[in-house]
Amino acid sequence: MNNNFFRILMLLCLITTSMQAQDTEIIYLENPSFEGQPRPGTTPESWADCGQMQESPPDIQPYGGFNVTRPAQDGKTYVGFVTRDNKTWEGVSQRLSSPLQKGKCYKFSLYACKSPTYISPTKKNQSVPINFGKGIIVRIWGGNNHCDRAELLDKIEAPVEHFDWRNYKFEFNPTRANYSYILIESYYKTPTLNWYNGNILVDNASEIFSCDIPDENPIIAQVDTPKKDPKEINTSPKKDPEPKEDPLNPKPKPNVSAEKLDLVDKGDFAPENIKVEDLKVGNLFRLEKLYFPADSSKITRNSEKVLYDLYRFLRDNPKLYVEIGGHTNGLPPDDYCDKLSNERAKNVSYYLKREGIDADRISYKGYGKRKPISDNKTVQGRNKNQRVEIIITDIRE
Repeated sequence: MNNNFFRILMLLCLITTSMQAQDTEIIYLENPSFEGQPRPGTTPESWADCGQMQESPPDIQPYGGFNVTRPAQDGKTYVGFVTRDNKTWEGVSQRLSSPLQKGKCYKFSLYACKSPTYISPTKKNQSVPINFGKGIIVRIWGGNNHCDRAELLDKIEAPVEHFDWRNYKFEFNPTRANYSYILIESYYKTPTLNWYNGNILVDNASEIFSCDIPDENPIIAQVDTPKKDPKEINTSPKKDPEPKEDPLNPKPKPNVSAEKLDLVDKGDFAPENIKVEDLKVGNLFRLEKLYFPADSSKITRNSEKVLYDLYRFLRDNPKLYVEIGGHTNGLPPDDYCDKLSNERAKNVSYYLKREGIDADRISYKGYGKRKPISDNKTVQGRNKNQRVEIIITDIRE
């Protein structure tokens, strides 16, 4: 074998390896362990509620209610889903870090079990709680917006009846389109003529990775490194070297705090009435049609239109940098108001980032009840004070 032939053979191997690497892909989920403050009717952070409008969202468990006591499989919490005898069920969705591609094969897994007891009242009988104790399944959908059920990607075939955590593996083969969202939902054993009260607990979802990647350690390659003599090991903390800034591609400057600006109230956010060329740093707009349930930072479905309008406005005007400011009325204690307003502002910023707005263009802050715009003695005044504002913090060329 001459040297030229050997070189050609090595080049072909490199090209083949490169092509295979392009086919492999890892798609990441935010908060795959469903961590959050344990409480009923609350969707875990980074996940959107996809149940029926007349019913409450899933529960972050174990919070001590419904007699659900199973420790988490990963982290501290997990999500508890139910199905109901009034033909309603629960689910959560989120935008993927990159789309599922039509015609490609993906692998995914999560842990599931059933709680022996899930005691709750029903719509039919609010006075006598019953056990939602029957086994149900999980279905995985692909779609192109929150709660879109465009294509059933896979499901657990048999109802989950065991009380210990077990790993369930799924395989996705999108055939209709590319999908940017995933929906995980509970459902009844099918086929069924009787809609029934059941429960399933879900925890520790995996990344979604292409079928080319081996199941074992799909993300981290184990590399053997030579052991050093203990005397040679420097135990002092290492300092990362200061990165040198490329003068042709400087790092973006951090967003400016709105507290340092002179603010000008421009009223309700209505993008069709805004002349971008007239905008100035410090201009403030209120999201009048953004609603939250009482004592909650959860964004309601009725509010998604105003957030989508805000997303399109920022997408179409990439020079604008903004702060999302959350405010409450003046009745609750200071600490509670600060936390609630900050969570609401954060959820709005997370929505915009998930939709694709650069993170460095958005900051958020909860102002609690420190900046009222009306009288807290009246209902109308308190409603005005409980608001979310958008402030132009910078306009960059």
